[in-house]
Amino acid sequence: MKFKELETNRLFLRRFKKEDINFIYTHFSNKDVSKYLYDSEPPGNIDEANCILEWCMDFNSERHIRWCILLKKGLKPIGTCGFHNYDIQNNSAEIGYDLSNIYWNKGYMSEALKKMLLYGFDDLCLNRIYACVYVENIRSNKLLEKSGFTLEGIIRDKHLFRGKYYDHNLFSLLKRERSECI
Repeated sequence: MKFKELETNRLFLRRFKKEDINFIYTHFSNKDVSKYLYDSEPPGNIDEANCILEWCMDFNSERHIRWCILLKKGLKPIGTCGFHNYDIQNNSAEIGYDLSNIYWNKGYMSEALKKMLLYGFDDLCLNRIYACVYVENIRSNKLLEKSGFTLEGIIRDKHLFRGKYYDHNLFSLLKRERSECI
């Protein structure tokens, strides 16, 4: 996928750097941030955080892009976002994001998501952008609805995590619908 750094009024979405290791460890170890991330365990140490960082830094991947979200004021990292499961044949990708809990309810993720959607539809020529969100993750479900995504249904037992299966809502936004959200 083509990697381009992005900018909004209050945010920079930039490439990850090795120096981001402490942020990655602290961020994904935070129980509030990782509460609904059922695809893997939070990092238990720096080595495990480094595996996450290496995945984020794979800028030549044909399957994903991951940005570090920074506040312009102070250049402080506050979260991550990106596209994964890129399907070049069908022009679709899954969107994902996470934000440090002290920055919730301030409009930062809405701002980042809007810029990501523009990039996905215009630069990556995506036709379909989708998201899978744990059904009880109320904030994320509301964010997607507010951003123009359509709830397609529930993916039952999507993730097995710590011995329990978790249902996820499947949302999508099509290129022809983008004027409603952007």
